Amino acid sequence: MQKLIYSFLLIIILQACNSVPRIAVSDSSMHTAEGLTVKGRNGFFIKQKLSFGEYKTIAVNRSWTKGSSWGFSVPVPNDWVERLNIDFVRRKQTVRFSLVDDAGHRSEVTAFSKVRWHDLSIGNNPNSIVNIIGDIMQIGDGGVNTYAVRIIPSKNAEPWEMLIDNNAAQRNAKTYTGLLAKSKTEYYVVAPVYQLINKQGKAVNLPFGGSVGFEFRNEQGQTVAAVSLMEKGTVYFGTVSKEEKFLLANAAAALLLQQNLNEGS
Repeated sequence: MQKLIYSFLLIIILQACNSVPRIAVSDSSMHTAEGLTVKGRNGFFIKQKLSFGEYKTIAVNRSWTKGSSWGFSVPVPNDWVERLNIDFVRRKQTVRFSLVDDAGHRSEVTAFSKVRWHDLSIGNNPNSIVNIIGDIMQIGDGGVNTYAVRIIPSKNAEPWEMLIDNNAAQRNAKTYTGLLAKSKTEYYVVAPVYQLINKQGKAVNLPFGGSVGFEFRNEQGQTVAAVSLMEKGTVYFGTVSKEEKFLLANAAAALLLQQNLNEGS
């Protein structure tokens, strides 16, 4: 938490100086990728809708309840999303939104903040994406500040789920990794970004530690996208297909919205 506070103080100082540097991801080839500035976000405060490039959120909803399902959600037995929804809606720690792009893609996204890990796991079901992620990342029951996201990228598509331990992402930014996954073989590592590019074009560590964004690495370890959470926010993409880019845009939007989950509507 102390590193998180220091990181926020750094961002405030940079904003006051009107100089917000670019984040430095692990793959230096991404350092020159075009950044898409996020609209609808001002520092730590976010309006109901976000947009960056051709992507924009619609149907942002904080008041849904059990039974108010999405139009094309895939039914999941003993679903952790349905088990968590009412309590988290009451505490304003959940959000649902759709993301659309110029090609006509439309997604459904459900996100919860400050989730305890054992509230997500579903018994010993080896086919549960949550349990698969837990096995891959060797996550135990001790996590109490997990950001849990489900992304359904299109009608009748299988869901992707993203889990990030917010405490670990700040405390152990250099070594921690979260996961965005659909199965044991289809996943992206979600790693904190803890460096900035200085005026000389070199990557330097944050002075107080912590992280200021996330990068997405594919199964081959290549960085294919990144999101900066500083100031208005910026999203970066590597060379990926249209469908892959849309999925990663959804994950980036969920991360950008997380900071406002406790601010109310």
